[in-house]
Amino acid sequence: MTAGRSAPAEVFSHYRELLSEEPWLETAVCWTVVVPHDHRPFSVADIGARVSGGSPHGAHGAAPLEALPYYDGGSPMSAAPAGSAVMLFENNGFLGSLPEVLRRLSRDGRVCGVYWNVEGNNKLSYAADGRVLVSLDAMFSEEWDDDDFAGLEPELRVMTELLAGDEEDWQAGAMTVVELVTGVRLTAEWLAGAHPYLTFQWPVATEPPSPEELAEYRNDPEVKLRDAVRAAPQSRQFAALAHVAELLADRFRLGEFPVVRDVLADLASGRCAGEQRVVELRERLVAPLAREFHDGDDSDDDADDMSFEQDPAWQRMQAGIALQIAARGPEGTTPAFDPLMVFDAYHHAGLALGDDWPAVRETVRAILSGAVA
Repeated sequence: MTAGRSAPAEVFSHYRELLSEEPWLETAVCWTVVVPHDHRPFSVADIGARVSGGSPHGAHGAAPLEALPYYDGGSPMSAAPAGSAVMLFENNGFLGSLPEVLRRLSRDGRVCGVYWNVEGNNKLSYAADGRVLVSLDAMFSEEWDDDDFAGLEPELRVMTELLAGDEEDWQAGAMTVVELVTGVRLTAEWLAGAHPYLTFQWPVATEPPSPEELAEYRNDPEVKLRDAVRAAPQSRQFAALAHVAELLADRFRLGEFPVVRDVLADLASGRCAGEQRVVELRERLVAPLAREFHDGDDSDDDADDMSFEQDPAWQRMQAGIALQIAARGPEGTTPAFDPLMVFDAYHHAGLALGDDWPAVRETVRAILSGAVA
């Protein structure tokens, strides 16, 4: 079900209570939420094709979890719309945690999910536009470093704050991250209900993709932008990042934060932020925007008619995250820099701008190619 906006502490409390009421969840589950960019849920048939990658699978009518064919040689997965998203649930399953499955599910959208089994293996994952951006051991969040957090700010930091002093609740913390990222809540009522389900034969398909899939992938505008970023010299990368940063600061009134004005000046001059500036951005920009979003008034009657990604406070938070990442500058300008981090700035800019992103994306590609000075 779609949760609407809730404060992180309330979300965390919900999942602690859910795990207490449904203790079987603590043993082995895989919960995955798929959020399409265009707010139209993928069909169950489409989900089946994406998860399987073309390997044998079947689609079936609604059935409760206890009635699924767990011992018939297949891997069952409940798949049901949740507002504009799709919720996938596997009892003692793991398909939703596989990198190849996450890549396919996240094409044209975003995916966040959590998996654990009886042996303590687990994974908290986030993927978007065909790329796995976060894949972390949720049980040992104290071992995450700044690069890990950068993949999913501010939700991962919220999780560590909620777990401070009581890391045994890591499962509830990981489930909290999934809801905060997707706006979708797992409830006891959903678990007790009947939902369409899919069955898969192991193994599902891995890469490489078919020629048709590969052609579609290469024609994807996000992939073309990624290729343009990688091919552009640093001067053009700085120009493109400065353009997007200026646009976001203007659109979302981020110039009221002094640290943002410093970042805009740095990018315009071809300078990347140092580690201290990155910390300032996290503490003085992203954290306040996250509080603004999570603590916002959700009593407006129009809130129920608004998709998660249309919330202005959520969009403003995404703009702040984009600026924090953009401040690090292009690939190669920061020691131990992750090349994918540059593209993450554009990913969050796209989430902030919504329907306006395609036009901005084309301008960015033109700047990177040198067609626009």
